Amino acid sequence: MKKDNVIQRIGLVGATVAALFLLAGPAHAGIADTKHNLSSSGTGTIKSTDNPEICIFCHTPHDAIKNDNIPLWNHTLSSVATYGVYTSPTFNATDAAEVGGVTAETAAVTNLCLSCHDGTVAINSLNNASNINPTTTMQGTDAGMLPAGNSNLGSHLTNDHPINFTYDAALVTADGGLHAPGTLTNARLFNGKVQCASCHDPHTSDTSGGKGAFLRASMNGSALCLECHNK
Repeated sequence: MKKDNVIQRIGLVGATVAALFLLAGPAHAGIADTKHNLSSSGTGTIKSTDNPEICIFCHTPHDAIKNDNIPLWNHTLSSVATYGVYTSPTFNATDAAEVGGVTAETAAVTNLCLSCHDGTVAINSLNNASNINPTTTMQGTDAGMLPAGNSNLGSHLTNDHPINFTYDAALVTADGGLHAPGTLTNARLFNGKVQCASCHDPHTSDTSGGKGAFLRASMNGSALCLECHNK
């Protein structure tokens, strides 16, 4: 093989490796710079004092909680039997399902969020403990739980945006003030249903343009609301 060809191939491999690092970097940096970084490297008030692992508070590659909705889930799910659901005279999503009282096998995406955000399960209650530091002690919590504040939704959701209901053409027709599900650009549906993660991205650190609280779209001009609502 000619020397020039060898140099070109080495250069191509180097460029490919560099590109992979660039692609991989933002995914890690995203959560590392947010309050969901509960490791000892976190910059928030709630974090571990002795565990440097970032992902373990939600995910584990081995011995995960089995559920098709849960990507290798590792955090203990809440045992709250009922959260209630938002109702109103104009809310016609007839399958707005109760979120509580589920098992790990039937837990919806929303239950993942509530496993910390209903304030009943310790932040460091993990299915598969860390190999680096199995104790994973925490600071900034209320006896291990999420302290009172906007992030602690409590054990009832009757005064929060409805979740766990099917968002389809029938609902759009019945409501009269919604965009068709196929036109949504930033909001996400999970198995055709609205969940907490429809509006919130738990991994993002993007707070540009009016984004905040892990939002999938800006609140400037109520852009996030207008993803679904045609008002």
